[in-house]
Amino acid sequence: MTALNRTPENTNLLQPTKFLLSFDRIGAVQFFCQTVNIPGISMGAAKIGTPMLDVYAPGNKLAYEELSITFLVDEKLQSWQDLHAWFRAMASPEGFTERNRLSEIQNQYTKTMKKSYSDATLTVLSNLNNPSLRVQFFNVFPTSLSGIKFDTKQSADNIITADATFRFDYFNFLTS
Repeated sequence: MTALNRTPENTNLLQPTKFLLSFDRIGAVQFFCQTVNIPGISMGAAKIGTPMLDVYAPGNKLAYEELSITFLVDEKLQSWQDLHAWFRAMASPEGFTERNRLSEIQNQYTKTMKKSYSDATLTVLSNLNNPSLRVQFFNVFPTSLSGIKFDTKQSADNIITADATFRFDYFNFLTS
């Protein structure tokens, strides 16, 4: 786009249903993922005091919002149990033996040697369902997992979903 031609090269608009999310560590969640966000980012400002006016300069520390997902829960709760096992591998409520066993199982899916972390990739698809952009999240770990509520007043057509939030170090955009 130039000053003379203000028409962008790509006029296709982003669609909210065109994405895939994958974690190195929890495969079942990828298939059942319903919503995901690209987290917002902020940076503080340094206040510089002067005799007449406080002025501000750009800070140098980034703060990312959490990565949040909603996913369908399958009838064997595999997607939910995968996340639950990740939590237990990090916190090990029954002791170190459980932590080592669960970490060993979970780490077979991860490329990194960091036991509590996983990388994740959000693939944004074009209007023709081709990958157009990838957002790669580094050193992701879960911070919350919602409960599962059974309710006899609901219709069998209603599908149970769960929410999870994650923290991460940073993310990069990769073009396809």
